[in-house]
Amino acid sequence: MTATADGQTQGTAAGCPVRKLAQPDDGPGPDLEHVPGPRERWRVRSHALARAVLRQPETTRQAGFGADTLNQGPVRMRPPILYQEGEQHHAQRRAAAHLLAPRVVAGYRDWMAATAERLVTQVRTDRWTDLTAITMQMAVEVTSRVIGLDHGASARMRGRLAEFFEPVPPGGSPLTRARAALRNTAILRFYVFDVRPAIRARRRRRGDDLISSLLDAGYTDLEILTECVTYAAAGMATTRELMTAAVWHLLDDDALLARYRASDRDGRVAIIEEVLRVEPVVGHLLRRTTAPLTLDGPDGPLEVPVGTLIELDLRAVNADERVVGGDPLAVCPARPMARAVGPVVLAFGDGHHRCPGAPLASMEAEIFVSALLLHDDVATAGAPRVRWNDVSQGYDLTAWRVRRVGAAGSPG
Repeated sequence: MTATADGQTQGTAAGCPVRKLAQPDDGPGPDLEHVPGPRERWRVRSHALARAVLRQPETTRQAGFGADTLNQGPVRMRPPILYQEGEQHHAQRRAAAHLLAPRVVAGYRDWMAATAERLVTQVRTDRWTDLTAITMQMAVEVTSRVIGLDHGASARMRGRLAEFFEPVPPGGSPLTRARAALRNTAILRFYVFDVRPAIRARRRRRGDDLISSLLDAGYTDLEILTECVTYAAAGMATTRELMTAAVWHLLDDDALLARYRASDRDGRVAIIEEVLRVEPVVGHLLRRTTAPLTLDGPDGPLEVPVGTLIELDLRAVNADERVVGGDPLAVCPARPMARAVGPVVLAFGDGHHRCPGAPLASMEAEIFVSALLLHDDVATAGAPRVRWNDVSQGYDLTAWRVRRVGAAGSPG
């Protein structure tokens, strides 16, 4: 099944599983294209050009995720790590590096496995259950532990974050206005009930978590709240989508599921990361030039001036046949890649803003998917609902009903 831009699904030819989540502007196009209009920009579709842009911290800055509107209000504050550049960014990355060091990430495994096993017990044989709510809870609990939020297992905290990440539909109906008001108060409630108690606890006694590191660095409560929201978006919303997309691919393809079950841990991670390459959760990255930047254009070197918006189309970049080989939209784990290209290509970004939690996300997804599917068969009531997120330039998968049908290989 392939989901189109309106959230519907359509059948695909039999054979290797392929990209499910397609948008109208997917498909072949020039490596570098000028896009006129109210938001004039240069669109990049090649891996080489995209990586070159991401590795230019001296001449570009973050322009996605609302970066251009940051600090335009009456309150000036230190920007969260996602928007920082230069030495400020490097210092914050160094300060938080120990939280996601390989030894620390490996130490989460047993706890994450126990958490996943507890959560997947909600998927039963006698009822349908929304899997996206369970993957969200898994992501919330893991990210909360890294951040230092003590209510990670709280359904109420998950609800507050879900309200904030929930897009408000257009229109002026009373229901729409009520949902917008609820969303606008979600962050205030997240601060009052979740972040502020954690800050107070860490002021009394530091822990090995993000909030403690931010307190040591002199962050204010407002700056800590903003950083917590940033990490929540990066570690909760996106990882939830990865886990859900991986399960969707596996349940839609018996051969891929059989391969997953027969693989060792590294082989299972390879399958999940290949799904992420094909279905990047963040589909586009934006950068704005801070100095003249020369790019390899179709007719030779092209110099783009200061202030130019550059859009990196990761959905096209991750399917660049020059680095991923043939059938770029097919899920082919362990496919031969070009030299120095990782298995997810640029799905975790690159350069100084590359996602620091990438190893944690891959491990978390493998642990959860294995807890759900390694030993039990699961049935679905159709495909998940697909929405496209204007902030992440990616997809949101919701309302996916599943239930168990017995042990793997048994009649149920």
